[in-house]
Amino acid sequence: MSESEDERSESSDTGSGDAASSEGGRGKIAAAAEDERWPLASLLRDGGRGNLRWLGAGGLSSVGAQFLSNMDMFVIGLAFDAMFNDRAYDLPLVPTGWIPADPTPQLAFTVALLLGVKVVDMSMGIFAQYSLFLFAQRTLHRVRVDAFDTVQRLDMGFFDTQQTGEVMSVLNNDVNSLEQFLEIGPNLGVTAVAMFASSVFYMALLNWRLALISLAIAPVLLAVNFWYGMRHEARNDEVREETGVLNALLETNVSGIQTVKAFGGERYETDRVERQSATHRDASWRAHLVGVAHQPSLRLLAGVAFVATLFVGTEWAIESQFWFVPGTITAGELVPFMYYTQNLVLPVRFLAWVTGLYKGATSSAKRILGVQRMDPPRDDGRTELDDPQGRVEYDDVSFSYPGTDEFVLHDIDLAVEPGETVGLVGETGAGKSTLLKLLQAYYDPDEGAVRVDGHDVRDLTRESLRRSIGYVAQDPFLFTGTIRENIEYAVDSATDAEIEAAARDAGAHEFISELDEGYEAEVGERGVKLSGGQRQRIAIARVLLADPPMLVFDEATSHVDNRTEVLIQRSLDEVTEDRTTFVVAHRLSTVRNADRIVVMDDGRIVEQGAHDDLLERDGQYADLWKVQVGAVGD
Repeated sequence: MSESEDERSESSDTGSGDAASSEGGRGKIAAAAEDERWPLASLLRDGGRGNLRWLGAGGLSSVGAQFLSNMDMFVIGLAFDAMFNDRAYDLPLVPTGWIPADPTPQLAFTVALLLGVKVVDMSMGIFAQYSLFLFAQRTLHRVRVDAFDTVQRLDMGFFDTQQTGEVMSVLNNDVNSLEQFLEIGPNLGVTAVAMFASSVFYMALLNWRLALISLAIAPVLLAVNFWYGMRHEARNDEVREETGVLNALLETNVSGIQTVKAFGGERYETDRVERQSATHRDASWRAHLVGVAHQPSLRLLAGVAFVATLFVGTEWAIESQFWFVPGTITAGELVPFMYYTQNLVLPVRFLAWVTGLYKGATSSAKRILGVQRMDPPRDDGRTELDDPQGRVEYDDVSFSYPGTDEFVLHDIDLAVEPGETVGLVGETGAGKSTLLKLLQAYYDPDEGAVRVDGHDVRDLTRESLRRSIGYVAQDPFLFTGTIRENIEYAVDSATDAEIEAAARDAGAHEFISELDEGYEAEVGERGVKLSGGQRQRIAIARVLLADPPMLVFDEATSHVDNRTEVLIQRSLDEVTEDRTTFVVAHRLSTVRNADRIVVMDDGRIVEQGAHDDLLERDGQYADLWKVQVGAVGD
């Protein structure tokens, strides 16, 4: 465990305000309160900006296509009545003079009309698919990027309370759930509504009285669909939550697989995953049961409406009347009418499917908005740190991690001149790494101020501040890719000579040259193909290539052997000569030649001075030195 982790675990479990609610030291990403009512609409309003025209165009085209697609049975019914029942062949919006009077020409006219309608129907359908898919993909792209951008700009307190798997569940699973809805839902939903509306429209044109009888069950259908929809949402909320917990558990276990194996914890971890997977399975099963009953219930009700219409319509056609209802209905009207009645079942099934997708997407939208509505620190109105000289001041600084009352730094006063190298030493948990996190504005002090070149770091833009500070961690992170890509990460268009020079200064060029692919060698996930010392030297090379005016080395040579440490130290002596440098070290030989050594204990500075001066004082630093050189008791 790194020192910074020790400090946090010994002192606090941090919170992140509205970002999460603490639960066993970890928070769950919560829905945004202001979006609880219509979360999906809020998300699409923000993510779909600039693309809503495609949604509108696709929706209108889909409606037009469905009305044209459903026209054929209406035309055929009227044509049959005209050809076989000697009734007038009248079509809405079609001039009477265009329609032939004899049966054979009427058939030819009907075939030509239906073919023309199908061509237009197909064209509008293709355009609808294109427009709606374009809207879906552009919106998803915006939502995904916005959520990711918000996450990476959040304060460190958020990441202290959120497991990586939980965050990934939002950025991956929830966005994918939204993708499934956007790619299917709008098109299918508009199609269902247009199919239902067009069927009702043509039913009303054929016989509006019978249409009212057939549609009497519609309010019941809507009520049942709404009830199932509410149950879908509740069940999907449970599934999304359990998915996040399961992903977090899996991510943690895989990341810590070496520790698991070292302690023989495979059985224990499997049991934990099995229990959480069972919880997730049960939540998914409960959600599935709602979906299983949803469509059959709607089909049953739609079937009742169909049978009722069949009975009433047939009785009406046979008897030329039905109870007290006036008017008549012909076979040419009844057959397409029954087709449209049966056609009402399909859109109801579509709506049931869309409702399930919508409720799942709503659950995901809540979590995505829960991330997007977090308030990352903003640089608006802050000062750019231009041409930094590297003077650093800690002015009576005290600090506690968010969500705790226990200070981990107390009344720190420290002034570092430009170009000075300061070593920070002390027992684990003394506050060394925390002190430097305040310099990089990962956290704000509770009391006092941290200044760079006279500017309070809270008044500086974070980008300009952190660009001026090169940081090398105890356990450096390497990105999946090549050695070259990792070294040039922070520098655009670095030349081969510059990359090699940085690698030489970091003591990395020799081992890189011995690799078969040299600088093009893949480092693997998190640099797994390299040793700890090799990863550290590449991380140092990455910082040196960026050439910042201030450097922070947090146990940067802890994973290298003594010979390599000496080589790196010689190089660092040269590159740090004109830079303000902070070196956190447990190995005191690393900071022996520092201009000043600051000794910390329990969040306080207890000693500071050069190596020889501190040994002469025979204080805490001298005790640490004796322990490391084996002179205890001498």
